[in-house]
Amino acid sequence: MISARDSGVETLLRCVATGHTGAMSGLQVVLAGAAIGNGNRGVEALGRSVADAIQRDSPGSRLTILDDGWGCRPDSSGRYPAAEIEYLGVRMSRRWHRPESWAQIRLAQRLAPRLNPAARRFVDADAILDISAGDSFTDLYGPTRLASVSEPKEAALRAGRPLVLLPQTYGPFTTADGRRKAERLVRASAIAYARDEWSYHQLHDLAGPDADLSRLRQGVDVAFALEPREPDSATVSALNGLGEDVRAGVNVSGLLRDRSGHERFGLAGNYIETMTSLVRRLIADGAQVVFVPHVHLPGGAGESDVAAIEAVRSGLDETEVARTSDIPATLDAAQLKWCISRMDWFVGSRMHSTIGSLSTGTPTFGYAYSDKTQGVFDSCGMGSEVADARRIAGEDAVNAMFESYASRSRLRAELTRSMPPVVEESQQQLRDVLATVAGWPKSDIVSAIA
Repeated sequence: MISARDSGVETLLRCVATGHTGAMSGLQVVLAGAAIGNGNRGVEALGRSVADAIQRDSPGSRLTILDDGWGCRPDSSGRYPAAEIEYLGVRMSRRWHRPESWAQIRLAQRLAPRLNPAARRFVDADAILDISAGDSFTDLYGPTRLASVSEPKEAALRAGRPLVLLPQTYGPFTTADGRRKAERLVRASAIAYARDEWSYHQLHDLAGPDADLSRLRQGVDVAFALEPREPDSATVSALNGLGEDVRAGVNVSGLLRDRSGHERFGLAGNYIETMTSLVRRLIADGAQVVFVPHVHLPGGAGESDVAAIEAVRSGLDETEVARTSDIPATLDAAQLKWCISRMDWFVGSRMHSTIGSLSTGTPTFGYAYSDKTQGVFDSCGMGSEVADARRIAGEDAVNAMFESYASRSRLRAELTRSMPPVVEESQQQLRDVLATVAGWPKSDIVSAIA
């Protein structure tokens, strides 16, 4: 792994050295907006789902996953023997001289693409797949964040390579500049998928009345396709040691644990107090509560779910604490999904934690803070299993969640029928994307949406 202390020249030489020199038997694809290893297991689930698809459906291909690391790093997990998976650092950086800097990448694209690893991979790519972390193609988080999310899209267009927008949310866009940028990027894309019906309407609106509708597609979140992986033996043993009691998985979002989260999203009440009340009620009913963190950085910095879990646990007495356990925060997205699949019921505020649960047929309730969760649950026929934390909290919210818990047998039966087609759709849309990209002649310009 390349150290942050390396000079830009050293990193450049190492990155150029990692470039593929032989003939590729498959595709060369760049994936943006789905970094692996950044602490957000939801974003990681998106990246690993695409890597799983490359491994399964396009052997011999090279997938370059953009992240905020340093230099080029081959995947060392051993998960993808049929494909070449690598990670490439790119970032908005004041260190403009470093090859990872978007300023350097833009300059290289104009003058000498072969001398910059990112510029080189863009120009060599059969397509650039972009997923915007699932829900970050918006100006709600300010112009700097939108600029960062847009950089890979702009780089694809500068390189003259096809841009494919994988299933994601579009908007909202609250500024004229943000809206114009989104319209331009959508219209310049070769294909664009939305991940639910609401997002598809936003996509259609951005593309405009003269868009080629065959290139605008409604899909589902790609994380439904993520393949679960059994974690380490200690974690498996700990779950097996819970015995025959009902296992209630609980994801507590660090995004909502303090006043800033309350004000940012306009929550109806104290989120931690609501989740604490739910946990106490589950324990009183005889359940073993298993906390499942889905976002965590070392030390608990930022919006750590581990910190939120500890805030809930601090509201329990000793007897109640003894009825709780934790899934290790160090597990990756696929391993977390395996653990969640062992629950009898699951509730989460992180949307991708609930996708991990739903896609394994586990009865699931979403205690949401944005509209995106409702669309996901609607796509699974589980639209009734969502409560909006911006509208209800406290006893009303706990009652809604506990009603779902009490209905877990019925919900599991319904998911047995409704979920397999959604998982298959998630896998099929990725197969379709890869097959379409494979059919594009690299020497020609691929037409755009509008």
